[in-house]
Amino acid sequence: MSEPFDPHQPPPPPSAPPQQSPQNAPQEAPRDNPYAGGAPPPYQAAPTVNPYGGGAPAYPGTRAYVEQQFGPVAGFGSRVGAFVIDMLLSFIGLIPLIIGLVLLVVAGPDVDEFGNSVSGTGDAGLAAIGGILALLGVLLMWGILIWNRIFKMGRTGQSVGKKAMGLKLIHHQTGQPIGAGMAFGREILSQFINQIFFLSNLWMLWDDNKQTLHDKIVSSTVIEVPKS
Repeated sequence: MSEPFDPHQPPPPPSAPPQQSPQNAPQEAPRDNPYAGGAPPPYQAAPTVNPYGGGAPAYPGTRAYVEQQFGPVAGFGSRVGAFVIDMLLSFIGLIPLIIGLVLLVVAGPDVDEFGNSVSGTGDAGLAAIGGILALLGVLLMWGILIWNRIFKMGRTGQSVGKKAMGLKLIHHQTGQPIGAGMAFGREILSQFINQIFFLSNLWMLWDDNKQTLHDKIVSSTVIEVPKS
């Protein structure tokens, strides 16, 4: 029999909710991982591989950057070999030049014991031929040099000598040929610096980026490429 309700008594406390066992607890749905598959988060830059160690990044224009992006930088010996081939090619013009000079000597007038020319003893026709041949020889030498070392190498990166040695002249940041205008400036700088300091070509022997002085001025370098 239940006790009578007393309005002055506080109400009984609410009963606690039934506890669920761990086995019956609701499982939280797994969340999708937007970076699944091992890919780095989109805000993280991929590390730069530096073949020279030390963990330092390869900056554009450095030897490390050039070799990572475009190919191994050429050494001193192969560059000298390419230059020698180019010079030998331009020396084709020496053939008519030497012949012309010989004809000029042969066609010259006789001289007396005092070193004065004897009138009427020279061959004007032969002298004219010799002069023309000598002039053609000089023009041929310069023509081959300009075509090979400026236009051909500027547009394609390869002169005849560089192509034979498996080398290519490029801009050290873009990897592209430097163009005929820059190639012309590079040749002028090479001759000018070598005449004053005698160090332009030798500079690459101790330079960290293996560049000559005229390479540094026009931002060029020479790399090794497969021979074709």
